[in-house]
Order: sequence, then C-alpha cells, then structure tokens
Amino acid sequence: MKKFLIVLMVLFFAISLLGAEKVLRVLMPIGGGYTIEDQEAIAKEFEKDNPGVKIEMEFVGWDELWNKIITSIGAGAAPDVMYIGSRWIPALAEMGAIIPLDDYVSPEKKALYYDTVWDTVTYKGKIWGIVRAMSTKVFIYNKKLFEENNVPIPKTWDELLEAARKIYNPSKGIYGIAMAGKKFVSTVTQFQQYLYANDGRIVDENGKVTINNNNAVEALNFYVKLSKYAQPGILEWKREDLIKLFETGKVGMYIDHVHNALKAIEKGIDVGFFMIPGGPSSTKPFSTVIVTDSIAISSQCKDKELAIKFMEYMTSFEKQAEWDLKLGFVPPMIKEKDLQEFQKWYWKPYIDAIKYGYPEAVNIKDWEGVQEVVLDAIHSVLLGVSDAQTALNQAAKVIEILQK
Repeated sequence: MKKFLIVLMVLFFAISLLGAEKVLRVLMPIGGGYTIEDQEAIAKEFEKDNPGVKIEMEFVGWDELWNKIITSIGAGAAPDVMYIGSRWIPALAEMGAIIPLDDYVSPEKKALYYDTVWDTVTYKGKIWGIVRAMSTKVFIYNKKLFEENNVPIPKTWDELLEAARKIYNPSKGIYGIAMAGKKFVSTVTQFQQYLYANDGRIVDENGKVTINNNNAVEALNFYVKLSKYAQPGILEWKREDLIKLFETGKVGMYIDHVHNALKAIEKGIDVGFFMIPGGPSSTKPFSTVIVTDSIAISSQCKDKELAIKFMEYMTSFEKQAEWDLKLGFVPPMIKEKDLQEFQKWYWKPYIDAIKYGYPEAVNIKDWEGVQEVVLDAIHSVLLGVSDAQTALNQAAKVIEILQK
C-alpha cells in the first residue's frame, strides 16, 4: 500500500510537471505610439506558436521605465525580458543587471542590421541588446522661405549659419531656425546633433571624458551663434514643441523626426530635407545621432533560452517591419529599405543618414546623470552666465566622477 501511494505521488508529480506552464515576464513601455493592445497582441501570437508558454506583460510609462527597472532589479524581482532605452546599456551592464548576447546573435542575425545600429547596443566589445526601434534626424526646411531668400541647401556650418541669417526677419515674425533651449532632456539630444557632427563626443571609445575638448567647445559655440537667428524665448522651447512653430510657415529649418515633417506637409508647408552637415573639425560630410530602443535579457531570468526565443520572435524581420511601418520608425534592418513604404521620397534622407550616425550614449555609464550635467552646461551658456569652455570644463569634472 505504501509503495502504491509513492508510485501514485510520483505519477501525479510527473503529470503536473508535464502540464506546467512556462511563464516569461516581459516589461514593456507605454506611450509615444506604444500601446498595451499592440504589445499584448505580440504576446498572444507567441503563445499560440509556443503551447505551454505564458507571456506575462508588465506595462509602465516611459517616464517611469528606468526607475521600474532599477527598483525591480534591487528587489531581486526583475522581469525576464526588458524593453529599454539603449542609452541605459552601459549602466545596466556595469551593475550586472543584463546579460551579453554575443553567443545568441548569429552571423545571419547580425547581417540584418547596419553596423551603426549594432554600435548603439555594444558596450566594452559585447552586445547587450537587440534593437527594436530606431530614429535618425535630419534638417526639415521650408522650401518657400529658402527660395524667397535665395538660400541654397547648406553643406557646411558656415552655410548653415548664413542660411539662418538670411531668412531671419523678426519684424515679420520669421525666424531662420527653430531651436531647443529649455532645461529639458531633449535639448541635450539637439545639442548632440552638432557635437557629433563636429566629431565631438561626451566620452571617447575608452570612456575617457572629452566633452570639453576643442571639437565640443566649437560645437557649443556654434549652437549659441545659431540661436541668435532662432525664435525668441529659446529657453522656453523643448524640441518636442518646435513642430508647432514650424507648422506656422514662419521658420526656415530645424532638426526633427520624419513623422513631424509629415505633420508639416499635412498643414500645407512645402517641406524639404537635408542631412546635418559635418562641422569644421569633422572627418565626415554628414552626421546624425542614432537613438535606439532595444530588447535586453535580465541576469535574473531563470529561462534564458525561452527569453532569447521570445526576443528573436519580436525582432524577426517580419515583426520588425510590421512594427516600423505601424509606428513610422526609421528601419534598423537593411532589407526594410526595399519595402514599398520606405521607397517614398521623404524616407530617403533619414535612411541615408544611418551610415553617418553615432549612438546617443555609447560608453556613458550613467546616462541619466550625464545628460543633466550636459544640460546644465548648455543652459548656462545660452543664458550668458558662462562661456562654452568654462561650462564644459565644469561638466567634464562631474562626468569624470560619474564614469568611475
């Protein structure tokens, strides 16, 4: 009888194991076009293709995503799969919160993407995420204002400054360029467009702070020179709000996403595009900051093979193309440019810019802290309370501490 009970218990246990559901916890952001419905649809499709697997999605707003990740890691309750801003990779890698993915990225997978896209998820020679969303930026310009003022497409910084000066007519409410100056994080990215275009960097490939070298100082001084031909009250403007100004037809040009260019076209603006010219110290003719979001695997994940399988599913060519077409993102996969949608004229400059791109936050260990330091430097120079060299010297001292 005793043996019978033991056998029965073993059988019961085996049956329960066979019927056990594998659970994968996935943290996803909401906002900026990301919806709960879209993400849950992905989970359900994966579950359908993988019987016995349950995807438990957790949702949080973009503004809360970083804090959610950090607190869950600290509590030992990190999700298995995390959707992150790739700018956080150095910090998460340093704290051992995510795993390197080199062993899981096949040569075929790697060949799907532009090399500059992989740069955004690489830290200390290792790959820590697979890109899921990407943006590049170029200048959007008002063709009418350029033609009325006999302004050619700028190919150098001198020509860019001259274009802004010629179009600038404040008595008629017309401004040569729209620029961000508000003490807000996107102002940092706007400045980075010029910093990287002049071969300036916040830190170099070894993590050494270079934000105060000649290239960077030249870039910040140029930002201030351009601001003289921008809209009044630049210190009150976020990059996200500049489209509202451009849509009035009173601005010559500004740097932004393709989807805002389409908004301006819908408002009747005759829109053109040109890539961001390289600065006087640049080795390249053009530049752009490449910003990506990516999928990472938590070091606390108990079923890494399942996590990798789900990540591969989310970043397959079919799913990536579907995602980019739905949300209007610049395609990170090379083959996507051949899709019908990306043949449209307004996509060309954004796709062409990829090869000249540089990652938003490569080798920066504490992006959240560093961006605040750089923002303070930009703001102090725009306010006229500091010169560029002094402001960036001070920023460099603080960033050196953050890089340790």
